[in-house]
Amino acid sequence: MANTLSVYFNIDRTYMTLFEQKDKGLELIYIDATREMIDLENPFGSEIGIAELKDMIVEKKELIKNINITLPAESVFVTQFPGQAGMSKDQLEKLVNLEIKQAFPQFNTEDFISNIIPMVPTKNGDPMMLACIMQKEVLNACKEIFDGVFPIMNIEISQLNAHTAFLYNYPEKKESTVLFMGIQEQFIDVSVLKNGKPAYYNLLSFSEKEKLGEYYEEEYNKLLKDYVDKIDAAYFFGTGLTKELYIMCWETSMMLELESGRLNAFRMVTTNLEQRYKDYCSRMMHVFPPCVGGNINSYHDLIRL
Repeated sequence: MANTLSVYFNIDRTYMTLFEQKDKGLELIYIDATREMIDLENPFGSEIGIAELKDMIVEKKELIKNINITLPAESVFVTQFPGQAGMSKDQLEKLVNLEIKQAFPQFNTEDFISNIIPMVPTKNGDPMMLACIMQKEVLNACKEIFDGVFPIMNIEISQLNAHTAFLYNYPEKKESTVLFMGIQEQFIDVSVLKNGKPAYYNLLSFSEKEKLGEYYEEEYNKLLKDYVDKIDAAYFFGTGLTKELYIMCWETSMMLELESGRLNAFRMVTTNLEQRYKDYCSRMMHVFPPCVGGNINSYHDLIRL
């Protein structure tokens, strides 16, 4: 874990964190973000952001051994489908290829790689799988940015890394059933952990921000109907989580009688960095969960196709 730089290519900026493992847990030794965004689907249009990122990393080169990458929802196709534990990779690949053909009929299935995560069965007992399907072009763009200088050890999606950050920072809730909403400008990632295992995922279009409370309540009702018996708490994060939207989430949580809050990526983290960095972490704690999760070994079972 030490010397692994976590790089989160979000839609607004690229975020970075670097930790050292101490006896008492993780110590933050570096945190920063670019001013310009990097579009991994159009890297030729992101030269300024890429150059800025490379300059920032070169300054910390002596601290970095390798890199973990986090991708935003906009760069990944995530879907859940029926699937039993113990299925062979060939069986899983056939199911995932069907999902790809339905979602991207214009592409070949060979243009993608996938990570599969077993999920908690639904309330009806149906076993489910979560597929994170990534275009090879996006992954190749990541490799070209670092140009072989630093090896890429892992690539994961933002919502799953936010789960990992939560499980590290809220150990007292590892046996709870928790709802997460990752709020961006145009999309909301909605997911649930039950006893530390994924139980649900959905991606919502987010064009009418004044209806956030309605989206939240609809997802909550669907979850209790089909997926879980209860929700113990709800946490919100993401660059789109403005003060106004957080108040909407908090008010809806109060109505649903749910404990709730901003997801604090640094709750169980120490640092000896200057006070201005501590202040930055306090302001940005709800933006960094995907990035911080990229520094921590995943708690999820994972099948790579």
